[in-house]
Amino acid sequence: MTNRLFIALIIPDPVLDKIINIRDEIYSGNHFIKWEPKEKLHVTLKFLGNVNKGLINSLSGELSLIANSQTPINLEFEKFGLFYRKKIPRILWAGFKYNKNLVNLNFKINSSLIKFGFEPEERKFKPHITLLRLKGKEDFRRINKFLEYRLPDLSFTADQIALVKSELSRDGSKYSIVKSFKLNKIPEENYGNG
Repeated sequence: MTNRLFIALIIPDPVLDKIINIRDEIYSGNHFIKWEPKEKLHVTLKFLGNVNKGLINSLSGELSLIANSQTPINLEFEKFGLFYRKKIPRILWAGFKYNKNLVNLNFKINSSLIKFGFEPEERKFKPHITLLRLKGKEDFRRINKFLEYRLPDLSFTADQIALVKSELSRDGSKYSIVKSFKLNKIPEENYGNG
């Protein structure tokens, strides 16, 4: 028996609300648009695919060790963008300014899961949240407004990763958290205070 799993960085709810408000300001009131729902907005750190249920406890133990060795991550949104397939825009996303701690977390996860048989991702890590999977019926003049939009200063602290199950159905995928892990390491500048 297998579960389709991925590892996600959880974005705090108030931050997601701000991004959704900006999204709706730029592109509102179109019945052809099926935005990704709030509960599906996250940063994918690693897609695992179909994983034997017997491996979940071992994966959880490994992720717990990683989370305990990682300080919370201060992130800042940078811009909206598009991913293309065969020169056709397929995904509208919101991306982040470069953050060394997030890149290191992604590297740690990739490296530590090799022993469980998961190959490291070959593509360069581009942290983002997927806002919309484009079907071709969208108003592309409005979609292009995202590319011109200058995001306000939208910074926040992410302090949680999760092992997430993705269940596919005719209506799309549904996500549920299998287990979540707090990023618990105390920043070095806080040592000795108190």
